[in-house]
Amino acid sequence: MKKTLIAGAALAAMLSGTIAVAQPAPGKMRGPDANQDGVITQAEVRTQAQTMFARMDVNKDGKIDKADREARMAERFKKLDTDGSGEVSLAEMTAAREAREAKRAERMSMRAEAGKGEPGARQGGKWRGGPGKGMRGGHRMGMRGGMMRLDTNKDGAITLAEFEAGALERFKRQDTNNDGQVTKAEREAAREAMKQRWQDRRAAPQS
Repeated sequence: MKKTLIAGAALAAMLSGTIAVAQPAPGKMRGPDANQDGVITQAEVRTQAQTMFARMDVNKDGKIDKADREARMAERFKKLDTDGSGEVSLAEMTAAREAREAKRAERMSMRAEAGKGEPGARQGGKWRGGPGKGMRGGHRMGMRGGMMRLDTNKDGAITLAEFEAGALERFKRQDTNNDGQVTKAEREAAREAMKQRWQDRRAAPQS
């Protein structure tokens, strides 16, 4: 079968410039709470930020920039192009999507057995997990916007200092009693506040 090069929005969505952080193994806690005691400290936030930065800095030049995004896009394209032809066929796109869906179904099954819901899963007719979840395009756009805001000097690159500063800024917003740690109650309050702001924006009349 002749190969068909997939271009335009479909491939752009698959090879988004957003650098995704690898998902943890099933059963392991997401986020910076390394010791899983339910409390996040500044030290844990810094450690996670350093780990994420190292993963995103593909060429190891001490910054996250266009070159890293292009390198990650090339990696993703290579994974999609399973026969090494330099093109991505519809069959390869379909196989990649089915593999993702199978992994997601496996995670949902394992979480269900553990008595937990799957973030972003549809429950009771509503998407669980807040704004952007369940709508991949919107979620990715939000991630790209967040990455751009980390570039405080607007030089087109994000340094480790800028990356850590962004993580600590979010930490301080959630640490409402300023005791140097973020509890589960504070995280839930922050999520509810974000959800309310999102709902308010949706309800606001369009100009």
